[in-house]
Amino acid sequence: SGDASSAKAWIANKESGGSYSAQNGQYVGKFQLSASYLNGDYSAANQERVADKYVSQRYGSWEKAKEFWLSHNYY
Repeated sequence: SGDASSAKAWIANKESGGSYSAQNGQYVGKFQLSASYLNGDYSAANQERVADKYVSQRYGSWEKAKEFWLSHNYY
Protein backbone atom coordinates (compact mmCIF):
# COMPACT_ATOMS: atom_id res chain seq x y z
CA SER A 1 0.00 0.00 0.00
CA GLY A 2 1.02 3.62 -0.33
CA ASP A 3 1.02 3.99 3.46
CA ALA A 4 3.35 1.03 3.87
CA SER A 5 5.77 2.24 1.21
CA SER A 6 5.83 5.76 2.63
CA ALA A 7 6.44 4.42 6.16
CA LYS A 8 9.21 2.17 4.80
CA ALA A 9 10.83 5.10 2.99
CA TRP A 10 10.52 7.26 6.12
CA ILE A 11 12.32 4.64 8.24
CA ALA A 12 15.04 4.15 5.60
CA ASN A 13 15.62 7.91 5.51
CA LYS A 14 15.87 8.12 9.30
CA GLU A 15 18.15 5.08 9.57
CA SER A 16 20.59 5.68 6.73
CA GLY A 17 19.48 8.58 4.55
CA GLY A 18 18.34 5.85 2.16
CA SER A 19 21.86 4.52 1.54
CA TYR A 20 22.37 0.80 0.95
CA SER A 21 26.05 1.20 1.84
CA ALA A 22 25.55 2.93 5.21
CA GLN A 23 27.31 1.23 8.11
CA ASN A 24 27.26 1.84 11.86
CA GLY A 25 29.12 -0.83 13.83
CA GLN A 26 27.24 -4.10 13.35
CA TYR A 27 24.35 -2.33 11.58
CA VAL A 28 24.42 -2.30 7.81
CA GLY A 29 22.61 -0.69 4.92
CA LYS A 30 19.49 1.22 4.14
CA PHE A 31 17.49 -0.18 7.06
CA GLN A 32 20.44 -0.53 9.47
CA LEU A 33 19.86 -4.24 9.95
CA SER A 34 22.21 -6.28 12.09
CA ALA A 35 24.85 -7.77 9.77
CA SER A 36 23.95 -11.25 11.06
CA TYR A 37 20.44 -10.89 9.55
CA LEU A 38 21.93 -10.31 6.10
CA ASN A 39 24.17 -13.41 6.11
CA GLY A 40 26.94 -11.65 4.19
CA ASP A 41 24.63 -10.62 1.33
CA TYR A 42 24.54 -6.82 1.41
CA SER A 43 22.86 -6.48 -1.99
CA ALA A 44 19.98 -4.03 -2.28
CA ALA A 45 17.56 -6.86 -3.09
CA ASN A 46 18.53 -8.82 0.03
CA GLN A 47 18.38 -5.73 2.25
CA GLU A 48 14.83 -5.04 1.03
CA ARG A 49 13.76 -8.67 1.43
CA VAL A 50 15.23 -9.06 4.93
CA ALA A 51 13.83 -5.70 6.10
CA ASP A 52 10.35 -6.63 4.89
CA LYS A 53 10.56 -9.99 6.67
CA TYR A 54 11.90 -8.46 9.90
CA VAL A 55 9.23 -5.77 10.02
CA SER A 56 6.45 -8.21 9.15
CA GLN A 57 7.50 -10.62 11.90
CA ARG A 58 8.23 -8.01 14.57
CA TYR A 59 5.60 -5.35 13.93
CA GLY A 60 3.15 -6.72 11.38
CA SER A 61 3.48 -3.70 9.09
CA TRP A 62 5.75 -0.82 8.15
CA GLU A 63 3.17 1.60 9.55
CA LYS A 64 3.39 -0.07 12.97
CA ALA A 65 7.19 -0.09 12.74
CA LYS A 66 7.10 3.66 12.10
CA GLU A 67 4.81 4.20 15.11
CA PHE A 68 7.32 2.29 17.25
CA TRP A 69 10.22 4.32 15.79
CA LEU A 70 8.46 7.58 16.62
CA SER A 71 8.25 6.66 20.29
CA HIS A 72 11.62 4.88 20.65
CA ASN A 73 13.90 6.42 17.94
CA TYR A 74 14.67 2.98 16.55
CA TYR A 75 12.74 -0.02 15.31
